Amino acid sequence: MGLLVLLIVLGLLVLWAASSSGLLHRGASLTHRQRELLAKYALPYQRLSTSARQRFEHKVSVFLNEKEWVGAGIDVAEEMKVMIGACAAQLLQGFPDVELKHFQRIVVYPDSYRSQRSGRLHQGEVRPSAGLIIISWDDFIHGYSLSKDAHNVGLHEMAHALWFENSIENGEDHFLRPVLLKEWCAMADTEIAKINSGEDRFFREYAGTNQAEFFAVAVEYFFERPSEFRTALPSLYGSMANLLKQDPAGS
Repeated sequence: MGLLVLLIVLGLLVLWAASSSGLLHRGASLTHRQRELLAKYALPYQRLSTSARQRFEHKVSVFLNEKEWVGAGIDVAEEMKVMIGACAAQLLQGFPDVELKHFQRIVVYPDSYRSQRSGRLHQGEVRPSAGLIIISWDDFIHGYSLSKDAHNVGLHEMAHALWFENSIENGEDHFLRPVLLKEWCAMADTEIAKINSGEDRFFREYAGTNQAEFFAVAVEYFFERPSEFRTALPSLYGSMANLLKQDPAGS
């Protein structure tokens, strides 16, 4: 009996060590149906190599199985979870170990909703203090159906979550390399000043609100109009490609 207990304890210790070192992947595998949804609707997934698809699927699986999904006047269907998870995976493709762990709840509204905080209609928002990502499904779908207009609420809100996650000390913080982030912020301040002074600009006016909004808007342009972004602002584009560890415009 003593030997059996010892073996069980040793087994548990091995499993704990493997989990701590990242040898065990969290999140269940995607079902055949979920992979079909990605293959049919998620353009970023369709363009990936086999190994990259596996990383993408794992990220989606984590969002599906380890986040709390809340419907606000709507039932959150499997398709919604898969597509919102794919949006997060698209942004996080360069960070295999980042899962936005601080943001445990994803709230889905059927369409634009009136914020209790601001009283204004919102398409989405991120609340770091509550660990919430909020998405309007109708606006989410609209963002991906018009894939070249650089208006994508899913990418915008996931970019906010990534921006905040980087500075929240929880074990996966500071994944954005400080030297690259400092470079990005310096260039962002220059562009924000141009926007607010009325000079010619590439990004829409809302990007001039602050650094966090500038980053979120830039992410929309980065994925939806990458070639134009690179042509208009090559240094800033290169900085974002280095920061996010991916290059949608290609080399």
